[in-house]
Amino acid sequence: MADRSSEPIIDLCEQESIAFLPWAPMHDIDKLPPVLSAARAHGVSSRQIALAGLLARSSQILPIPGSGSPDHVEDNVAAAAVHLTNQEANALLELA
Repeated sequence: MADRSSEPIIDLCEQESIAFLPWAPMHDIDKLPPVLSAARAHGVSSRQIALAGLLARSSQILPIPGSGSPDHVEDNVAAAAVHLTNQEANALLELA
């Protein structure tokens, strides 16, 4: 989530209308204050906030989070219903 080296590629994916699959987007998210703050505010997990942040960044981003159980899958799917405020989304974008 904090590695923004792919931002130009995401912009190109948007321009060309192709999907971008982020690599390891959940790495160290439990250490990122904006993620933890948004998770508390929405009453959801930090993983759900990270996924919501990726989805808010671009409609071309197609995160494929790992899932070790049916509950984990449900949590991942529920992230699509988390609507971040502009301030929260911007804070996630500014992590790099």
